[in-house]
Amino acid sequence: MADSIIQYLAGTLTQLLQQEAKVLLGVDDQVRSLAAQLNMINSFLRDSEGKRDEQETVRALMSQIKDVAQEAEDAIDDFMLAVEKQKRRNVVGKFFRSIDHAAKLHNVAKKIDAINATITEIYKNVQVYGIEMKEGCGKDLHRESSSVVRSRRRDVEEDVVGFEDEADTLMMKLISGTLHLDFVSIVGMGGLGKTTLARKIYNDPAVNDHFHCRAWVFVSEDYDTREVLLGIIRSVMAAADLESLEKKKDQELKDMLYKYLKGQRYLVVMDDIWKPGMWDEVKACFPDSENRSRIMITSRKKEVAVAVSPASPHFLRPLTDEEGWELFSKKVFRREDCPRDLENLGRNFVSKCRGLPLSIVVLAGILACDRSYRSWSKKIAHVSSCIAEDKTCMDILALSYHDLPRQLRPCFLYFAAFPEDYEVPVRRLISLWIAEGFIPQIRGRTMEDVAEDYLENLIDRSLLQAGKIRTDGGIKTCRIHDLLRDLCISEAQKDNFMDMRFGMGSSSSSHSHPRRLSLHGCGPRFIYSKSCDITHVRSIQCFGRDSRRVSKTHWKALSEGKLLRVLDFGSSIVDEVPHVAEELILLRYLRFANTPLNSLPNAILNLWHLHTLDMRDSRLTTLPVGIYKLQELRHLYLFGSVKLPEPPAKFLEIGWKLQIVSTIAPDEGTATLVKKGMLDSVTRLGLCGNHSSSCESILSNIHRLPNLESLKIISTIDSHILENLDPKMFPANLTKITLIDTRLFPSAVEIVGRLPNLRILKLLKDSVDTGIDLYFNFGMGSFPELRVLYMVETCLKHWCIDSNAMPLLQRLVIRDCKGFWSMSHEALATLPNLKYVDLIRPNPSLCDHVRLLQPMVKDRWRMIVYPPLKT
Repeated sequence: MADSIIQYLAGTLTQLLQQEAKVLLGVDDQVRSLAAQLNMINSFLRDSEGKRDEQETVRALMSQIKDVAQEAEDAIDDFMLAVEKQKRRNVVGKFFRSIDHAAKLHNVAKKIDAINATITEIYKNVQVYGIEMKEGCGKDLHRESSSVVRSRRRDVEEDVVGFEDEADTLMMKLISGTLHLDFVSIVGMGGLGKTTLARKIYNDPAVNDHFHCRAWVFVSEDYDTREVLLGIIRSVMAAADLESLEKKKDQELKDMLYKYLKGQRYLVVMDDIWKPGMWDEVKACFPDSENRSRIMITSRKKEVAVAVSPASPHFLRPLTDEEGWELFSKKVFRREDCPRDLENLGRNFVSKCRGLPLSIVVLAGILACDRSYRSWSKKIAHVSSCIAEDKTCMDILALSYHDLPRQLRPCFLYFAAFPEDYEVPVRRLISLWIAEGFIPQIRGRTMEDVAEDYLENLIDRSLLQAGKIRTDGGIKTCRIHDLLRDLCISEAQKDNFMDMRFGMGSSSSSHSHPRRLSLHGCGPRFIYSKSCDITHVRSIQCFGRDSRRVSKTHWKALSEGKLLRVLDFGSSIVDEVPHVAEELILLRYLRFANTPLNSLPNAILNLWHLHTLDMRDSRLTTLPVGIYKLQELRHLYLFGSVKLPEPPAKFLEIGWKLQIVSTIAPDEGTATLVKKGMLDSVTRLGLCGNHSSSCESILSNIHRLPNLESLKIISTIDSHILENLDPKMFPANLTKITLIDTRLFPSAVEIVGRLPNLRILKLLKDSVDTGIDLYFNFGMGSFPELRVLYMVETCLKHWCIDSNAMPLLQRLVIRDCKGFWSMSHEALATLPNLKYVDLIRPNPSLCDHVRLLQPMVKDRWRMIVYPPLKT
């Protein structure tokens, strides 16, 4: 993890030299030297990618680099802390404390000189070890890893279970379809059974009979193009002279393979491809004779599948519980029946494997040794640790981690913090990554967009799983498989990246100064305990049901963590924030999930580096004018109708970086912020409250928010306000509107329907006036870009859709809508792009329309009706 630290520090120092020239006087030479040294080490780390575990000397060198990187991080953060304190002092304070600042500079200079000397010594060793690394046994190491993978896969494939539906789908793609050369890609995490499924299809008699020749080649992470070519040639040309093949050049082998396959209907399976460029090296070998020849690949990465073919890859699902039980039984009992007293325990074991065949096979091997109820019942609570102890299993999963680009590794390891089976909210995760410094600033892009790319990359590499999906198609929550979480924890503790504490006991980590703490069920009690040293800690997150009060004593202990960037109290009760909290000057992320606070403490207003303030469970009604001192604030989460004060003139000139603010009162304070341009960076705005005149002022000026994409209004607004809407009042970027308890009349629907880029409309909880007719049929067509329409707990009389309305609508949700419902189901049935319709607890009149709809749409929609209609 030295990679990410050094990369981050090098950028931080460069920025520091540019922005803080005055305060760096006296230490600027040392800082500049350290930046150069770090860049030099950074280049070495980049060049040595993939070679780090080859020799004991290199492992020792990497350990030294990690240690010095963490020392440098501490020194720089200590110095930045001193810089911030110096900035906050008034003129008199600066005069009297200038001596202290000079002393601090002197100490920092000494630390940096020592670090520079250490790095110089390390780099001398790099030059020596670099020769050995280049001549090392990297390929042998990868061959050893590949043989381990193949060995374990044979163990999994010995008893092929499940995937019947998947196999049928993919076989049809191989045997039927286009005459042109086509591709089938199977993508999934390590150990999920990609090779098993591909082998099942490859060996099927129907596939065997269909193709004139077939080849199976295992590619691996550190592939050799020549070996791949030879493997295919040996499979399809059994009579080839092996000795003469070895003498041929690579191009001769390619030409030879092409000529042989020309005119043949062939199937080539390339198993476990890791790099997109691999296909480019061999694709010229495969002619398209328009005879339904096929290429099948397996990979852990979506980008590899897309590089081979633009067609959507097949993402492999986990085994069902029943399929998992079948595999488990075959491995444990072979041809015997499972004893009745073990079946419930066995099924529990299988369910804990989350459908991962590799886990099931490993666990079955452990349990088969002692098939007694007593032995199994002891192991049921420790399933993950039992599997994690299997080195081969973890090595297979670790291949994906070690293949990660350097910038993604800390983002992946961060999942060690979250509890097992935890659905991680993506927006919170992104805020945490940004606060930790994992996300770089890229010109022309927000850090949030870059972080989303990182997340999607981890999902595409099958290291994470998408959970709930937002209405705009983005990922709302994500999760990690238990085994990969175990890998996360192991790597995080080994690199001193994060330490997990489960209760008040000692940590399983051997490091005495952890960089991050994840506290499960012990919260502030642990922070105050004697075994806790947080002087080097950057992040503290609390999980579990520890709803004890955070006292002044706990806050005093927390103030020792002066380098903290992230502080999340979880379910702990925070009913006071004393002045000692101001010591956490570098804090960027602060979350209270359980607080009765009804005013914002002054201590928080002095945390000038805050990026995210999450107090959505508080009882705040008004924010103090000091909120504008938080110039770096990006995300402000509140609850209810919280009033923002009118900003002083000096803050109007500075502006605000706020991107997400929800929910605030639609009053004069907010109206002023909108008019004065203080919310120009906001992309998501939530308004809550009954401030009719002010809301009208806000809506008439909301076009001034150039970056606004999502608008939510929670309020009973008088009808005349929404009747006076005009499409020009809304910014061009607006793609989502959510109305909750906000009366929406037909005239307002007409205006909203003219918005050119509106993709999502949510009408929730009496947001439509009771008993009205709602028409989507005006002008040249309404809602031209609408993709998603939610209507929840609304009371309509009639809903009419014209043939020109909502031409791009893909998803419709109608839930708990009471009263008499009448709708133009014929028009609904003709919507060309509608794919998903969810009707949850429809009233009787709506049920009648659904019965008429079902035969009209047949299989064109995926329609869910709950509870199911009675015939």
